[in-house]
Amino acid sequence: MEKVSLIALDLDGTLLDDSKEIPPENIRALEEARDSGILVAISSGRMIPRILPVEERLGLDCIILAYNGGKVVGPKSEGRPLISERPLPADIAEIFIRFSQEGDYLLNFYKDDVLYSEDSPNRRRFMDIYSTRTGAEYNIEDLTARIGQEPTKLILLADPAERDRLHDHFSAELGDRAYITKSDPEYLEIMAPGVSKGTALEALGNHYGFSVENVLAVGDAENDNPMLETAGIGVVVANGTAASKAVADHVTERTNNEAAVAEAVRRFALK
Repeated sequence: MEKVSLIALDLDGTLLDDSKEIPPENIRALEEARDSGILVAISSGRMIPRILPVEERLGLDCIILAYNGGKVVGPKSEGRPLISERPLPADIAEIFIRFSQEGDYLLNFYKDDVLYSEDSPNRRRFMDIYSTRTGAEYNIEDLTARIGQEPTKLILLADPAERDRLHDHFSAELGDRAYITKSDPEYLEIMAPGVSKGTALEALGNHYGFSVENVLAVGDAENDNPMLETAGIGVVVANGTAASKAVADHVTERTNNEAAVAEAVRRFALK
């Protein structure tokens, strides 16, 4: 691999520790990378308003790959230009809206960087989980009003075993009409076909003029796998899932609580 041009970092379970803080050693390593001319991108399933506070704490001018690659914007210094965006088709969104209403599931509907959902006692349990992890704020409404619209992304939340069952069910039912992946234990994430953290890296390479072979990607979960497989070097942190470790070029010795990102950056980008 030639010199690293860009470092793409997942947030939850990777850059952030379990307390949702950034280990200081991660910050120092990424500052060194920036000073050596390497671009830094945050690549997350989160919506942009919940990524920007992390960027501020990191203290770097980052490219943002949000919604698992559903929307990509440039750094603040460039005025946050839109690099790529591909929403989920409205007919697929309607399938999940009606399914969530019939089964009392929490469905996160993201449109124009705003999060919409319906409320109920069962849904509120998952809202608390999601809000605690991401800081996201819900706008409560009847999602029937969103039928016919194209969201940037959806997340269907359920207990882990049920989430896995739903993943298999909808993957079989929808095939290549949507990209369906798993991230946190309760999250089933639904994007437009062809949208992933991997295709977002390709869009960045085209925009900034570098090869994906010159990308170091670091992640921990299955929604990171397309990014890990696309990048020249795909690294999974020690606390990552078995499915992600299986596609990685390297697995760190450290966990996200032990500054695993710094380990990866120093080994592959600052060598």
